Amino acid sequence: MDLKWVVTDETHVEEAKKLAHDLDISYIAAKILCSRGIISPQQVEQFLNPSLDKLFDPFLIMGMKDGVNRIIKALKENEKIMIYGDYDVDGITGTSLMFLVLNRLGADVSYYLPNRLIEGYGISEDGLEEAEKRNVDLLISVDCGITAVEEVKIAKEKGISVIITDHHEPGAELPLAEVIINPKLDSPDKPGYELSAVGVAYKCSQALFRQLKQDEYELEQHLDLVALGTAADIVPLIGENRILTKFGLDQIARTTKPGLKSLIFIAGIMGHKIGTGQVVFILAPRINAVGRLGDAQKAIKLLTTKDETQANAIARVLNAENKRRKNIDEQTLNEALELIETTVDLSRDRAIVLSSPGWHQGVIGIVASRLVEKFNRPTVMIAIDGGEGRGSARSISGFHLYEALKECDEYLIRYGGHKYAAGLSISPSNIDKFREKLNQVSTKMLSSEDLIPKLKIDSELELESINIELVEILEKFAPFGPQNMRPVFATFNVEVVGTPHIVGSNHLKFKVRHGDCIFDCIGFGYGDFLRKLHNRPVYVDIAYVLEFNTWNGANKIQLRIKDIRLSR
Repeated sequence: MDLKWVVTDETHVEEAKKLAHDLDISYIAAKILCSRGIISPQQVEQFLNPSLDKLFDPFLIMGMKDGVNRIIKALKENEKIMIYGDYDVDGITGTSLMFLVLNRLGADVSYYLPNRLIEGYGISEDGLEEAEKRNVDLLISVDCGITAVEEVKIAKEKGISVIITDHHEPGAELPLAEVIINPKLDSPDKPGYELSAVGVAYKCSQALFRQLKQDEYELEQHLDLVALGTAADIVPLIGENRILTKFGLDQIARTTKPGLKSLIFIAGIMGHKIGTGQVVFILAPRINAVGRLGDAQKAIKLLTTKDETQANAIARVLNAENKRRKNIDEQTLNEALELIETTVDLSRDRAIVLSSPGWHQGVIGIVASRLVEKFNRPTVMIAIDGGEGRGSARSISGFHLYEALKECDEYLIRYGGHKYAAGLSISPSNIDKFREKLNQVSTKMLSSEDLIPKLKIDSELELESINIELVEILEKFAPFGPQNMRPVFATFNVEVVGTPHIVGSNHLKFKVRHGDCIFDCIGFGYGDFLRKLHNRPVYVDIAYVLEFNTWNGANKIQLRIKDIRLSR
């Protein structure tokens, strides 16, 4: 699909000029900061130099005080506690963090993750039976529970108290848990509204340590877990999330956790700079793999063990499972593309709903994401197993997935999620009706313009304006993620020089020139564009991000291509 380039309006010209002058920084950087709502020198200072001292008071989250007091009661009375987590990276890291913290405080604590293939998402009756077998007094959910109305009733009948910690959207009815800690129950302008599940777990840990007058500095060793879960869950990397992730990425680089060190080594990035990209595309898939293909308990053991031999063995299992998961991904993607070819009318349908009895429940979310990238439509993939279909849904900008599913709830057994991602269960007999209804909803919510994939350009830029100082200050915008993406620039009518060639797996390497300025470019996956560069001279328009390419200890500026087209 061709991308439509959308250049950000220059609405803060005077503010940007003043900011550039007052702080002695590049006007380009000042303009981007202003476009992101960072306008005053104080805001810029806090953004470019974030500090853990700026984290908000955890007791500002609704339910936090009651939740902490209930946990302290359990500690004092030596109650058996079970942490009930989720099998994705956010749930795994959140469960690991809560387990390590409560264990450190002397709790009689265990953990439980549902089997994705048998129990599915959330608190299950199987899980509650296991809690009963363990004689659990207090169940603390992590990354689930906000829609577990019936399950919490069952827990209470078994004499188990429940604290829910979650960050998903609440349903029409809340569970009657003893305490609910979920920032989504408050208004969007309140602190922590966009926290990940592991972020909520960290705030709970902060509050617990504060209430017990423990040294909160001790918790910083677990910021590696917070960065893993927060980056992997694709939550907005602004405010609290950005601070936690920035310092968490630093902690990953010096982690003392044997399992995480082993995983970094086996993934081949030991000694490399680790940013959100390395988390999302290298580490997270390996942690996710065991949960996607069945039992995620190994991932918890990996992140909590102190035994280096055990850590290395588990890391190797995760790496092998990730390779197996990739093969299943490819097979499922090819089958999905064939189904789209034969059953979806892309000129009419504004949402894609696919189902098959042969699909693996653990990979349909990944495949749905890839279909969204390819077709720019909300996509639901449903794996049918016996009398129930379990689906993963992914969305596009401008389409609130959870709100859309609410309009289709008459055809769903249960569902939950966010604006951009959701899970659901459905009777196979209702899939066609659900498909029709979701398309009606998407037709109402999405215009033809919304279906055109867009590339946001932060600023046009002349090659002559690119220098080391600009790249260095843009690097301080990191960590990058939703609502704080790496700035994208556009330069028009530049000449391709040298000998463009393909490197690696279909990646295009070339140089561009304007006047006396020449820069190296790398376009990952753009190898097919090489055939358009044979005639000389050839001029192109490029959209790109600026980065340093480090080779033999030397930093050289490189333009990483986001899109390229021949100049008109």
